[in-house]
Amino acid sequence: MQKRVCAVLVTYNRLNCLKKVIDGLNNQSYKLSGIFIFDNQSTDNTDTYLLRNKFKKIESETEKIQDGNYFFRNKENIGGAGGFSKAIDLINKLSDYDYIWIMDDDVYPEKDCLEKLMKQLIKQNSQAVIPNRTDQNYEDNACIGIDFSDFRKFWTWWRKKYASKPLKKETYVVKDMSFEGPLLDKRLINKVGIPNPGFFLEYDDSDYAQRISKYTNIVFVTNAILHRQLARKNSNNKKGMEPYNWRFYYIIRNNIIFDRKYGKTWSVRHISPNLLFLHHIALSIRDHHLKNNLPIIIKAWFDGRHNRMGKRVKPNY
Repeated sequence: MQKRVCAVLVTYNRLNCLKKVIDGLNNQSYKLSGIFIFDNQSTDNTDTYLLRNKFKKIESETEKIQDGNYFFRNKENIGGAGGFSKAIDLINKLSDYDYIWIMDDDVYPEKDCLEKLMKQLIKQNSQAVIPNRTDQNYEDNACIGIDFSDFRKFWTWWRKKYASKPLKKETYVVKDMSFEGPLLDKRLINKVGIPNPGFFLEYDDSDYAQRISKYTNIVFVTNAILHRQLARKNSNNKKGMEPYNWRFYYIIRNNIIFDRKYGKTWSVRHISPNLLFLHHIALSIRDHHLKNNLPIIIKAWFDGRHNRMGKRVKPNY
């Protein structure tokens, strides 16, 4: 008997992208038993579109979810971390699916993506597999290790070790993932729990990967392709040249919280956050944005050091 899989999406004001991902999910060669969409209080008529396309609205957080398409409209925007946490909690409590397939609203799976993920999940005897997001507009990485011992690697991505390119192996055991396509055994969620909503934005998926790795290998499936709709080839990252905004608060704060939680040495937990602070000060001076950036950097550093999580800076989408 085919295992029952539900796709779980979190969306906020990306209706055009959402339409495409729903189309991709409906055309999977391995048929889904359901789609569950968590609407993070969108203002672009997402709910109207879903109702028109026969998605049933969940009116109560105790309402049973059967096979089919459902959505839940939250009363406020609780960020990506909050959305994934609550969406996974709801689908875990209200349904009896075998697996959940987690993704953002701006991806698009190839027709055989789920089929290939399911094949490797069984073959590798794993409870967590992730797709490859490599296409003409984006080059994915298979993170095969994270160094939590070197305090000098104060940026999290400096800690990561990636598999050599091109990715030729059928699968890779990885230590990190994004919420863009992981397929998880529902029994695993009962062990690991739900993602931490306190991150609000950024690092919630990396934190969840660390927690999952205590129970099972996370397997990167090279030929299971999921596209990032908004990726652009050769797009230049100019963030370091521009004034910091609200998003940088969460990037810096959560980097510090992540290091303090998983750092294996005292220096990683206590010195790395200070090096990160000084690094951002230096960049801001170099780019002539110190006046704008300093309040953001100080607040992120202070809140990270004191583990103050949640929505502490209001987003400006």
